[in-house]
Amino acid sequence: MNLAEVLKIAWKSLASNKLRSILTMLGVIIGVAAVIVMISISAGTEATIAERINGLGSNLLFINASFSRGGPGMGQQRQGGLVYDDVAAIRDGANGVAGVSVEQQASADIKYNDTTLEDVTVVGTTPDYTTVRAVDLSDGRFITEEDNDRVQKVVVLGSAVAEELFGETDPIGQAIYVNNTQLAVIGVLAPKGISAGTSFDDMIYTPINIVFKKLTPSQFARFMGDS
Repeated sequence: MNLAEVLKIAWKSLASNKLRSILTMLGVIIGVAAVIVMISISAGTEATIAERINGLGSNLLFINASFSRGGPGMGQQRQGGLVYDDVAAIRDGANGVAGVSVEQQASADIKYNDTTLEDVTVVGTTPDYTTVRAVDLSDGRFITEEDNDRVQKVVVLGSAVAEELFGETDPIGQAIYVNNTQLAVIGVLAPKGISAGTSFDDMIYTPINIVFKKLTPSQFARFMGDS
C-alpha cells in the first residue's frame, strides 16, 4: 500500500464520520491553544517576578533589626536586634559585599512655603543606600558619612516630591520643614518608579541619625547588603 492509497483511505474515513472528525480536530485545537496560553501565562508571571526582584536588587540581602515570636495563647515577644553602630562590623566582617546600608523609616508632613505634603515616608539611611538600592541622582549629592556623624540637617528628595514641592524651581539649597525640623535640600533622586510596591519617587531621604533624633524613638534599624 502506497502513500496515495493511505491518504485515500484516511479521507474516506474522515468523510464518513464528519461529526467525529470535527470533534477530534476541535479537541486537538483546544488542547494546543490551552498549552500555548499556559506557557504564555507562565512566561509572563516569571518575567513579572524577575522584574520585581531585579527592581529590589537581585543580590540584595535584608537583615531585620528585631523579630516577634509567639504562638496560640501566647503574647507576642519582640526581641531587640541590630542598631546603627553594628553597620561597621557587618561591613568590615562580610566578604564580597559591595555595600551595606542602614534604613529606618518614619512618616511626616513636609512643607515648603505654602505647599504641604502629608504623611510622606522619610527614610533615614547611610551613603551606601544608592548602591544597595540601585538609585541614581538627577541633581546634587547624596548623604555622606559626615552628614550622619554630625547629624547634619540635610535631605534628598524623591523626584515626585521635588516636583510637587518646587515645580520648576531648583530645589538644591532650599529649606523644607519635616514636621517641625528644618532641613536643607542637597539632592534629588532620578525617577525610579515603583519597585515591589515601593515608590522611591514619593519618599525623602535623610541621615539616619536625623530620623533617630527627630522622628522616631527607636534605635533599631533594617540593614541591607548588596554583593
